[in-house]
Amino acid sequence: MSARIRPRSVVVTGASSGIGKATAALLSASGFDVFAGVRHHSAGDPQNQEIPLDVTSADSIASAVREIAARTDGRGIDALVNNAGIGTISPAEFTASERMRGVFEVNVFGLLAVTQAFLPLLHKTRGSIVNIGSIGGMITMPFGAALCASKHSVEAVSDALRMELRASGIRVSLIQPASINSGAAEKLAGEAEATIAALPPDGRDRYGALLARFAKKILEEEKAGSSPEVVARAVLENLMNPAPPARRVVGKHARLLWALACFAPASLRERVLRRLFLSAPH
Repeated sequence: MSARIRPRSVVVTGASSGIGKATAALLSASGFDVFAGVRHHSAGDPQNQEIPLDVTSADSIASAVREIAARTDGRGIDALVNNAGIGTISPAEFTASERMRGVFEVNVFGLLAVTQAFLPLLHKTRGSIVNIGSIGGMITMPFGAALCASKHSVEAVSDALRMELRASGIRVSLIQPASINSGAAEKLAGEAEATIAALPPDGRDRYGALLARFAKKILEEEKAGSSPEVVARAVLENLMNPAPPARRVVGKHARLLWALACFAPASLRERVLRRLFLSAPH
């Protein structure tokens, strides 16, 4: 009688909603043993094993690693999907350092801390890492200094990890979603009103109308965007691929924005972005 083949184990961070939730569900349905990292327990997919995981807390990360190592009987994990992330929109002129640092704490330092903590388990299986970045890592949108700067950093971290871990047999890939109907833009749009109200009078005069227009536009774009399952399928394909692409853009407008980032001169790129996000051709 042949031994039962164990399912491949994968850790997904930020799995309580949006892209992370869709990814955990698809991987589970595809036969993976999923550990869904969440900040708070929820009524999620019963097939997934929810693990308390706050990527900004060293204690939370260490506890998650210990629990998952125990649940896998020391075999290690086959994949890590770094999805946890936050965003903010604000005029760069009035973005407080604490606000900028808060975004980097989750999107960059949290991603790196989680990766470092789980690498001993990944080395055991010569597994895979998939980082969820953003098309904003290639092209910066107005009022997106904090978010896009953090996603540029995710690109750099991903590239370094891929080169450094190649000899260990660990595959590292980056997925860069564009317009995805994940609910994230609703949070950003809801934040815009409070951001405008907190601006000094000259800031409201300078940026208030533009920021309100931008928030409305990104909300419209997200509602008309691709479903989170588009990203989830890309994650699954990367995990099943023995030689996944280093980077992959997905979602509505992804190809347009990729082409603008790679080939358009700065003057044309910014004119298109102003037209797209601010409805201002000049």
